[in-house]
Formats: sequence, C-alpha cells, structure tokens
Amino acid sequence: MIDHTLSNDAACGSTRWVAQFMGMSCDRFRGRRRNLEAEGFPRPDPVLKLYIKADVQAWLARRRRILDADPTSLGLERPSINLDAL
Repeated sequence: MIDHTLSNDAACGSTRWVAQFMGMSCDRFRGRRRNLEAEGFPRPDPVLKLYIKADVQAWLARRRRILDADPTSLGLERPSINLDAL
C-alpha cells in the first residue's frame, strides 16, 4: 500500500510519516507517543485521522535549544538601497 502522505506536497502525514520525520521506526514512535503527547506533541486531526505536518514541524522547532545565528551578528554586510536610483 502506497503512503501518499510521504509526499512533500501532502499537508498531512501518517504515523509512518511522523516516525520518519522524527527519525524513529513506527514501533518506536508508537511506544513513545503517549510521552510525546504529554510534552505537547500534536495529536492526529480528529476528522482527517492524520497529523498536520506544519503542527509537527512547529512543535519540533519550539523544542530547539540553539537558535539560528542572527545574520547581522555574523558580520555579513546588510544590503544597501540606492535611494538616488528611485
């Protein structure tokens, strides 16, 4: 059976998609699901019976401990605008 939720175009994902996204086997994800949900991990949508991919991605992004560096702190030159050209 083909899992169409594994496509990058799909907005929703199956348990298989979530497990792969989280770097786990399906069995490992199922075993940890209750603990993940206790930490705020999104549950499947009650109507679609699938995970909203954006919710899963947002949950994981909120758990990051090290944020991306501010580009201005890296010494990169800010783009300049030539107002005389307008």
